[in-house]
Order: sequence, then structure tokens, then C-alpha cells
Amino acid sequence: MKVAPMGEVRNNFAKYLAAAEDEPIFVTRNGKVTAVIEHIEDRDIEDYLLERSPRFRAMLDKVKRERTSMSLADYRKSRGV
Repeated sequence: MKVAPMGEVRNNFAKYLAAAEDEPIFVTRNGKVTAVIEHIEDRDIEDYLLERSPRFRAMLDKVKRERTSMSLADYRKSRGV
């Protein structure tokens, strides 16, 4: 984990992007963390967006509230296994 002030990151952005491949960079403003620069692969972009989408999160929460859980034994019994 690396912490850097916003002005330093702004003036050396390419350096910090390269460093973010190894570890997250926490960017501070007035001594408080305000952002993080983190490496992400192309194949992970969709998952990243879905995980952070309030709309998607609300849909998942709704399904969890509406759905009752089932034991493995009951599931197997319902499927004839």
C-alpha cells in the first residue's frame, strides 16, 4: 500500500499508474484519503462495475429478501438426487 498527496500524483501520474500494477495507491487531499488508484484487467471491468453499482446492489438485496433459503438435503430431495 502506498499513500501519496494529490499534487504529487497529478504531477507524476504515469509513475503512479505504473506503481498501481503492484499495489494500490491511496491519494490524499489535505491529509485525508480521497481516492485510490488500483490496477484492473480488461476482463474484470464488468465485474468491477456491477459490484459497485447501487442499482445492481439494490436488485441483489431485493432478491435476497424475497427468497427463502433451502438446506442442501431439501434441495437434493426436491431434485430427486
